[in-house]
Amino acid sequence: MRVNARHLLLTLGASLLLAPGLLAQPADEPPPTVGASSILSATELRGPHHTVEERVATPGFFHEFTITSEFGTFTALGKRELTRYVREINALYELSQVSKSDIFIEAAGQSLVNVAKGATNAVTKPVDTAKGVGSGLKRMGTNLGRRSKRAVDEMGDDDPELSEEEKKAQGSGATNAAYGVLGVNSAVRKWAAKVQVDPYTTNLTLKQALEGIAKVDAAGSLTTKFVVPIPPLVGPAATVGNLVWSTDPEELRKINEARARELGVTSDDAKKFFLNNRLTLTMQTRLLAALHAVKPGNAADFITTVTGARSEREALFFIHSAEMLQELHARSPVKAVLTDSRALVAVTRTGEGVALLPVDWLRETKTAVATMTEAAARARKELGATTLRLQTEAHLTERAKAAFSAAGWTI
Repeated sequence: MRVNARHLLLTLGASLLLAPGLLAQPADEPPPTVGASSILSATELRGPHHTVEERVATPGFFHEFTITSEFGTFTALGKRELTRYVREINALYELSQVSKSDIFIEAAGQSLVNVAKGATNAVTKPVDTAKGVGSGLKRMGTNLGRRSKRAVDEMGDDDPELSEEEKKAQGSGATNAAYGVLGVNSAVRKWAAKVQVDPYTTNLTLKQALEGIAKVDAAGSLTTKFVVPIPPLVGPAATVGNLVWSTDPEELRKINEARARELGVTSDDAKKFFLNNRLTLTMQTRLLAALHAVKPGNAADFITTVTGARSEREALFFIHSAEMLQELHARSPVKAVLTDSRALVAVTRTGEGVALLPVDWLRETKTAVATMTEAAARARKELGATTLRLQTEAHLTERAKAAFSAAGWTI
């Protein structure tokens, strides 16, 4: 059977006219591979104790940085986490110097000399934390839309960013009260404050170093005998840091529980939140401190969203979003946040709707465009927003800028 070519072209053309979506939906932009030197400052790229590898993959919303140091190799998922790891590596160096000092060795005494060696080993023979890290990031980068649309089969208990060794150490959500808090006594908190790091850190190398030093200096009295050239935290981070460093974990839990109640979180939902083993005590404190400073409408619903975090990276995304909300509130008072949304969308008292996205890279994908289009419509309808703005730290591709602008967002 012969087919008339002109007739075939006309038929296909008519079909495409009847299905405009086939022409209107371009293929997703591919993930970029960028050089670290093109996106980091000189001090971020290389410091006295660390070097960031040049090749940086960005499979989702975050850059994946590989950091090499004398204390091991670390993978930082996002620029904010890179900053944290560099601070922690510098802290490890200072702790290693402390553990080898005459003052520390003398304090250890003959009977505790092995403990002193152990403290040194904790920072000179670290665990390679890059192993098993990253798979969770690729999943996290797929859905910033409705919480309720998340597939049930994605809600398992295993954290894809943990190695098998870390999973065994962490246990289930029911043991979260012990994991991370165990071993964090007053001396650990004092030394963490000295080097300006989180005493409940998930960095196992740093955690071991802090605990090793604290075993020798059980009272934390030696902290006054050392000068540590690490810049102090500032702003809200310093406020939360001081609270975490100076407060007993049980008392800190009570503060967090009280803040959750004041935000309207029910006792059942609070229990689920506090048992999520992706959230350390410090993470819980940071999130609740930020939300409590704002007290937006629907805050309890956002905490329900955070409770569904399946990985540390995902939990940190929510925490960073809440901290961006606190910063926004300081400039323009916030009225409420959008419910049932993984991306934090707020409306100010002036009617401005603001989507807060603490990510590194935004490219045009069908999912991203659909999410931002729906969020725009919901912000207008449910929050009464009269204008819309996207607030982000990310690099937006030209296609992403055009697509999000078409959805109604001012970039």
